[in-house]
Amino acid sequence: MTCTKCQSLCASRTQIVAPDLPDSAALAGGNPCRILVIGEAPGADEDAQGKGFVGRAGRTLHALLEEHGLRRGHDYGCANVVRCRPDGNRKPGKGEIENCLPLLADFLEKVQPRVILLVGGTPTSIFCGPGALSVRVRQCLYGQQFSNLAHDMVQPYLERRAPRLFAMPHTSPLAWNRNAPDGRKWSAVGADVVAELGRWYLDSSPEAGAEAP
Repeated sequence: MTCTKCQSLCASRTQIVAPDLPDSAALAGGNPCRILVIGEAPGADEDAQGKGFVGRAGRTLHALLEEHGLRRGHDYGCANVVRCRPDGNRKPGKGEIENCLPLLADFLEKVQPRVILLVGGTPTSIFCGPGALSVRVRQCLYGQQFSNLAHDMVQPYLERRAPRLFAMPHTSPLAWNRNAPDGRKWSAVGADVVAELGRWYLDSSPEAGAEAP
């Protein structure tokens, strides 16, 4: 695809980083995608390779998910709110997010994830509304729905499909090693979120139900 809506992103990117799907979903025409991980924007490694979540932060996330039996390309796919790398890995601006969100909204409708893992404050605020990340993490763990607070571009999907949302801190070394408001490391909070995601997904999977007596 090509896009020239954001002048600054066109200048800083090497290429547009599109979402990727599990192999099983791709073979089925892109539907369904059971778990979709959504981050903020590509970094330097992602921009160079043309694939999301391949840098240090992405590898940290994949390793954590694998500890709970979830494998990229098999159990989950990856996407970003913004598909082009911002210069200096800065946060994308409001206008840049607004330009890219229709693409994410279309992707959600196409692949229909049952579970969405929001990595970091930017995707969490888009799907759960503004607020402290620590609060949104806890509310998601309790299964709260946020369709009334979500950005209007993703709100229709949340209202129709009601996917299970999980929010967690960004896995970059700087963010991962900071303290959360309760005094724990964000890494410990993130590990708890992924563990709960793994338990919930296993308990709710059709395969698990088929094996039940």
